[in-house]
Amino acid sequence: MEFSTTTAMNSEEQRNYIDQINHSKSEFYNENKKNVVFKNKQKLECAKHVNQSMDLAKMIQCTAVRIPNTNIIYYNYMIFKTYACDEVKEPVYRYIIQLIDSILKEYNHFEFHVNLKSFTISAVHRYKNIIASIFDENQSFTTQMSRLCIYHTPSIIDTINKVLYSSIRDILPKATYHHKESDQLIEKLFENYN
Repeated sequence: MEFSTTTAMNSEEQRNYIDQINHSKSEFYNENKKNVVFKNKQKLECAKHVNQSMDLAKMIQCTAVRIPNTNIIYYNYMIFKTYACDEVKEPVYRYIIQLIDSILKEYNHFEFHVNLKSFTISAVHRYKNIIASIFDENQSFTTQMSRLCIYHTPSIIDTINKVLYSSIRDILPKATYHHKESDQLIEKLFENYN
């Protein structure tokens, strides 16, 4: 699967496609009563349903976005979690690397901004391999990332950092954590580009 970083969807196309992704997720839960316990397996089943009914390349382009005319990549976990499973690890990884490479052709470094709204410890365990591979397999994250901004920082961030420590230890000093002001900061990040 090849991605073009120059013909990415515009913000309106992204919003429309995100609505379609959420509709596919809702369809799954309408057909399969949402579990109160043992949610992990059902969430992975839902992700596979969404993958089968939607275009993976478009979903990934809605998840990781380069802010135009900047060195910033914005990554939205809220979208990623709707389709995340081991089968998407490689395409997500390749796309992020393409975004980084496109930025590094213009800038000496990049910033990575991540919206972790609703990220839980079970999500850490569910996606640990995907997260680790992105950091472990690409030196750009440690050498050329100048800043990591975490929005909607989970209250369990210290536990998350411990679980992922071997993969993220070199980027932790570059991290800034945002809590209550996250929505305003994300809005400001995009205000000139929507």
